Amino acid sequence: MSALLTQYFENYAEGSIARMKAAKLAISYYERIKARLLRKEDLSGELPIIKKVGPEGTMTVVKAAIADYRRQVASAWDMNPKLREVGKYKCSLIVKDREHLPRADVSYQFKSAAGTVKVRITSAGETFKLELNAGKNAMAAQMAYVELEKQLTLIALSS
Repeated sequence: MSALLTQYFENYAEGSIARMKAAKLAISYYERIKARLLRKEDLSGELPIIKKVGPEGTMTVVKAAIADYRRQVASAWDMNPKLREVGKYKCSLIVKDREHLPRADVSYQFKSAAGTVKVRITSAGETFKLELNAGKNAMAAQMAYVELEKQLTLIALSS
């Protein structure tokens, strides 16, 4: 197995989980503000901007922020567009009522003349499992890993 690919996809998974977690915390914060605004509580002491825009303007901002952070949760596992162009990418989020973070099931497949590299990441909460597979032939697998590493290097250099 390639150490570079393992490190790249581990960093990708850790970053995705961190983005999802931050967005979920922000959603929780804005949901609490929204509930308090609906109860007609005076939040002008805590949120000085309310004095300028009023409760209706604040509610508009809160609803927009919640929608934006929900989009961030949904896109937390988006892969680099250039990497998506050279392979097949699929991501599905599974939301369970009793879990804070959605579970992710990410698969990525890169084909080259040397062979195919399959990457699978599954997450639960703040943990994840990474699987890299390029077949049983060790020599062909190593060549396929090298080809994917070349693509990652080119993408890093062009960014």
